[in-house]
Amino acid sequence: MPVILEKKYENDISLAVWQVTESHDELQAMLPSEILTDAELAAIRHLQKQTEFFCSRLVIKYLANSLGIKYLGIKKDEFGKPYLVGSNWQMSITHTSNYVAAVMHPNEALGMDMEKPSEKLKRIEHKFLSDLERIEAEGDIEKLCIYWSAKEALYKLYGKRKVIFNENLFVFPFEKGQNKISGRLKINEIDEKYNIYVEHIDGYILVVCGSVPQV
Repeated sequence: MPVILEKKYENDISLAVWQVTESHDELQAMLPSEILTDAELAAIRHLQKQTEFFCSRLVIKYLANSLGIKYLGIKKDEFGKPYLVGSNWQMSITHTSNYVAAVMHPNEALGMDMEKPSEKLKRIEHKFLSDLERIEAEGDIEKLCIYWSAKEALYKLYGKRKVIFNENLFVFPFEKGQNKISGRLKINEIDEKYNIYVEHIDGYILVVCGSVPQV
């Protein structure tokens, strides 16, 4: 799993992106037994899902080690949001068939997503974009992918259910090529703006939602 991108954004957000090159068995062998328990592995029957599980743990382990954090594994809260065992550090993970990425922050929530632009986004844009966002996107597949990934990242940052993408999550107008855009999370008592960072990797779009509300 070679690291193809490692960087630190403003607000102490650390990112690592790995390219998946190892086999299922090679990845499994890289995880210590105290991190990968027999019970966890038995609960994941599909080999591809097991591979994704291994990769997500390995990229977090790598990033934690590089930040000097003792890595004791990952668990999920009542809403299914992953968290680091025994640490206040916040994290988020995303993966594709070729890449796995993670971000970490000392104490503030994060979200991230990685997708490849696809025509299918045109068919479902009404489900995740507001009327104004649909006008701004102009049916452009790359922009639609950024909108989608940005909203997925905002959703992961929020970390709870019952979110309506075209009513609770918003992305402000942007131009293709921008590496930082803005988003808004508006649900219940929360109404905050966040910085959103955009990376282009081998035809994929990687989006990181900053942990600290935008000033």
